[in-house]
Amino acid sequence: MHRTTIVRGTRNSAHNAARSNARIAALVAGLFAGAGHTQAQANGPAAADNDAAAPDAAAVQTVTINGEREREGEKARSRGALGSRSDLDTPFATATVTSEQLEDRQVASLAQVFAEDASVTAKGGTYTQSAHAIAVRGLALDFTNGFKIDGQPFQMYGVELPLETIESVQLLKGATGFLYGFSAPGGIVNYVTKKPTEERTASVDIGYASASLRKAHLDAGGRFGSERRFGYRANLVHEQGDTYNGVRLKRDAASLALDARITRDLTWNASLLYQERDLDGGAPTVSLQVYPAAARLPAPVDGRINYGAYATSYYDSTMWMATSGVDWQINRDWKANVTYGHSYKRIDSAYETLYLTNAAGGYSNRLNPFYRPTLTYNALSATIEGSFATGALRHTTVFGAGRQALSRTLNPQSALSLFSAATAGNLYQPAPALVDTSSIDRHTFYTISTWRHQSVFASDTIAFNERWSLLAGARRVDYRNLNYAASGARTSSYRKKPTSPTVALLYKPAPAATVYASYVEALEDGGTVSAVYANANEVLPPLKSRQAELGVKTDQARWGASAALFRVRRGATYADYTADARGVLTQGGELRYQGMELNGRADLRRWLSVNAGATWLDATYRATSPAIVGNRVESTPRFQAVLGADVKVPQVAGLSLHANASYLGKQFVNSANAWTVPALTLLNAGAAWRTHVDGRWVTLRLQANNLADRRYWYSTGSNALQIGAPRTLAANLRVDL
Repeated sequence: MHRTTIVRGTRNSAHNAARSNARIAALVAGLFAGAGHTQAQANGPAAADNDAAAPDAAAVQTVTINGEREREGEKARSRGALGSRSDLDTPFATATVTSEQLEDRQVASLAQVFAEDASVTAKGGTYTQSAHAIAVRGLALDFTNGFKIDGQPFQMYGVELPLETIESVQLLKGATGFLYGFSAPGGIVNYVTKKPTEERTASVDIGYASASLRKAHLDAGGRFGSERRFGYRANLVHEQGDTYNGVRLKRDAASLALDARITRDLTWNASLLYQERDLDGGAPTVSLQVYPAAARLPAPVDGRINYGAYATSYYDSTMWMATSGVDWQINRDWKANVTYGHSYKRIDSAYETLYLTNAAGGYSNRLNPFYRPTLTYNALSATIEGSFATGALRHTTVFGAGRQALSRTLNPQSALSLFSAATAGNLYQPAPALVDTSSIDRHTFYTISTWRHQSVFASDTIAFNERWSLLAGARRVDYRNLNYAASGARTSSYRKKPTSPTVALLYKPAPAATVYASYVEALEDGGTVSAVYANANEVLPPLKSRQAELGVKTDQARWGASAALFRVRRGATYADYTADARGVLTQGGELRYQGMELNGRADLRRWLSVNAGATWLDATYRATSPAIVGNRVESTPRFQAVLGADVKVPQVAGLSLHANASYLGKQFVNSANAWTVPALTLLNAGAAWRTHVDGRWVTLRLQANNLADRRYWYSTGSNALQIGAPRTLAANLRVDL
């Protein structure tokens, strides 16, 4: 978004601005050397505009700057119980990736969305049942409470959302119990769908990706009616073909967003998102549950090969979500919102797990039918926020209430273990040809669990002056969970009424910089034990987390940086193998995650910008089972880093190049720290060329990931591995109509 800004001042004001920038630079440098920033930035034509319009401020009385971009850190975003506030005014670490960045990098998976953020690691592959899985600062996101679509809850397990319909993906890092209620302390991912545009817009694009995936996408929006009162935005997507690992994909998605300006101050909005995504075949999960503790991990295998043994294995997902809400601008200082959301998700699958048995690559294969379990989510929320003064103090206050209800069904025979000599295989040999001889009734279901989450919350940010402010808030939750057997008998239940407080102190040395210290408590759902453990389908009680964070962030016209020191104390969940070789997932003790996160970006030239980031993490089992006290938490690297660059080629109008390198340190695979996944460096690169053809804008994009074609494992959880993706290529051609 571009805007025109008139800056008026004197030599003294320019001098003061220079001093302010110097203070900001010194502040950031005090926490780390070099530039860092919490979010990837889209470097558009505004960077060149700013360079061309930057005369010596000390030599003029009035400066007119045309085309100054609205900086990402200053944009207001919905922050749950904090209301609408910018990244700079949020006392937690954040990241935002825009649709332009998703398009330029040809991102097709959540695992790739935050690839340039050094605090985020992928924990699943896009063509597996763990497509949704990422971890932030070593903490896996809660797939029931950790994901939102336009601020409304959505259960993400097994789903890869259609990114073609998304305007931006926002990440709020850390414990978010006060902001959103029950949730794991890793953070919250919010998908913001494409909304109606003020001017008519329409585009069509076609794409290709390894090995023979073909895609078509239509995007159209605008306004119509008397005084342009009504708005619309529609997207249609079809994708079909073979993936890089021999999986057959068919995907259809659609979205529609509508709004109506009922009056100048009252707006109704509604949205619908639908996707059906079918995978024939699939990359099996590799399990170490029966692997010898003294053995080394087998060498990584080729990610191009389909290691599935069953020709009938598949993984299909269907989802849809509808929302409707009203925004009311009560007056200049106060506004209110009421929104209802309903979502439905169904997984239909028969996927494989390869249980490694020796260092030579031998395994036993297990087929996991998971026939059509469904999950239905209903959510209603209401907020009112505004500002007022009490004497010299300025208050920004948010009040709200919400109700969420979830119901989950399951097939009574949801898991089938086929262990026998006939299922044995080896990673380095062709997979055996196996046949699913099971006779499970695919149309019988029962309600395995329901839960209800009701809450009220309030927060107040008190501004003492232009520099200092204090945020305080609390959320009161009434949480109830009921669990049932296939017979309909209730097997367990619990009800909690916790209060999650937060407090933060903010200091602004300049308008575009913030120093903050924050504390927050959170409660998360204990979850349901997965089928790989001996106590499968057991529902675990809630876990409590406490987080403290000290940070600084700034977003200047040509550079931005952030740094954060954090500590999270979380109730421990771990696999106990003393009584059963399959492991019993249990709770007890505490996990401690502490470290430092640095991110940054800088426009070094009109044609060159760079971004970099690093995270140091100490994740340790504390006060839990004596066998693992002091051990590193599984799947948590001590160090990870990213470095990227964007180049606008001066010699070719509209041509830009980008590349990035990511480093992920070694990780232990289980709580016993028996095996390690080696450190890994991956290289990615791409290009985009935007030009006029017959009066229309045409954009050609190319992307290559894992340029060196590295073979690697990546750790996805306790005793679980995924096969890393090989070098992949993608191309896309877009025409603006």
